[in-house]
Amino acid sequence: MADVLSKVFVTGANGFIGRNVCERLERVGFAVTRACRSLAPGEDPHRWIVTGDLERCERLPESISGHDAIVHLAGRAHVLREAENDPRAAYQRANVEATARLAAAAVAAGVRRFIFVSSIGVHGNRAERPLTENDPPAPCEPYAQSKLRAERTLAEIARASAMQTVVLRPTLVYGPQCPGNMARLARLVARGLPLPFAGFTARRSLIGVENLASLIEAALLHPAAAGETFFAADGEDLSLPELIAHLAAGLGVRARLFKAPTGLIALAARMAGQGAAFDKLTAPLRVDAGKARRLLGWSPPVPVAEGLRATGRSFASPEAA
Repeated sequence: MADVLSKVFVTGANGFIGRNVCERLERVGFAVTRACRSLAPGEDPHRWIVTGDLERCERLPESISGHDAIVHLAGRAHVLREAENDPRAAYQRANVEATARLAAAAVAAGVRRFIFVSSIGVHGNRAERPLTENDPPAPCEPYAQSKLRAERTLAEIARASAMQTVVLRPTLVYGPQCPGNMARLARLVARGLPLPFAGFTARRSLIGVENLASLIEAALLHPAAAGETFFAADGEDLSLPELIAHLAAGLGVRARLFKAPTGLIALAARMAGQGAAFDKLTAPLRVDAGKARRLLGWSPPVPVAEGLRATGRSFASPEAA
């Protein structure tokens, strides 16, 4: 039961991660205010605070007033088919300026703890050895660069106040009905066709959405989290064939994999405009998330195999087609 920080304001609450985080926090006893940029069709408006673009929202001070903590999930994520004329400026507005505005409002409202969900991308897109939080940032794309600037802006604003900050850098997040690369992979596996991925042996760190929600809970409650940065990962790194095997088990299909030249497949993905997405599933990127375990006593509640099979099952349903 939440007994120190009881009222939490969650941005991006109607996203994939946001919905899971809100459900967990409510389940363990937090009073959660769900904030979102806009409502999806059919949503009950009485359950939400609609902010519009956070960097322009004039209602933030009154909306945040009375809350003990903020979990900041909202932002502009990876965009596969970019429509903005100036993507860097769009990331700056949605990820840096919005975080700055939210942080300033939180300080003014007397919020005690601010959880910022950043990205493992601030350390780059690949790592041959397990990274730790002590490794220097090396973002190599506009999204990750904006996340790092947002981290630093938040720290600067909070430094002159009593507000405690916690930064989480998640690896690839999966879970039932997840969006993005994992969803595309699950739908591909669901077709039951032979796939040429048996030769991709590089391992990547992942985190299930329920495990991430659990870590956010720990970051809200544990005194030792204040002022710290944590990697968020399940602790079991997988190769692409292993990942596919777990998804296939949940989907109820056989993982049909064969070897083909990995360089040729990667080239084909780039030519199809899917090079970046392909790299996020195949390039090595491992992290050591032991700091959260040591400092917060946290451990992921859902085993990797169980979480990935549940993810696969969610894409076997008619609604996922």
